[in-house]
Amino acid sequence: MSQPILCFLDVETTGTNPARHGIIQIGGVITVQEGGGIRDLEEFSFDVAPYPADEIEDEALLVTGVTREQLKGFMAATAAHRSLTGVFEKHCDKYDKTDKMIFVGFNAPFDYGFLRRWFEKAGDKYFGSWFWYPPVDVMCLAMLRLVPVRHEMTDFKLATVAARLGVPFKNAHQALADVRATKAIFELVRQ
Repeated sequence: MSQPILCFLDVETTGTNPARHGIIQIGGVITVQEGGGIRDLEEFSFDVAPYPADEIEDEALLVTGVTREQLKGFMAATAAHRSLTGVFEKHCDKYDKTDKMIFVGFNAPFDYGFLRRWFEKAGDKYFGSWFWYPPVDVMCLAMLRLVPVRHEMTDFKLATVAARLGVPFKNAHQALADVRATKAIFELVRQ
């Protein structure tokens, strides 16, 4: 068996409902487990225009700092889908049932659900061909480490968890920055 491929992913969205809202950023780091650690294979980031039918909430744009005008210059969702699957194809054979990546995220069900729905909007029903199920949720792993001090924390957002664990983190709610912080937390809490 080859070494497990971990695909750390984060998405920024135009709201919280994957059926109604769209993805505007996708960031990721694909890694391989080797010995006691992980080695980066590829890092990627896409600014993505939502699909025309996707609703856009102003609050969501405020969180990411993206304007409606900027969205007009982002990569079309169909082109982003081709680019993302092109990245995945370098590390996994979606036609081989034994060759899949492990999806890793902070609050992974959110990102996983949005990406799955985004693939469906692209007319691609094979999202599950890329990843083993279930995804790994770094938020849950971090909670195991932080149980003794959880009552002292104001929330359990990525920035708060990173700060509590001493993980440097800038540019919250930018997909690639969030992925890098998630990966650093994962490496810390899995020890």
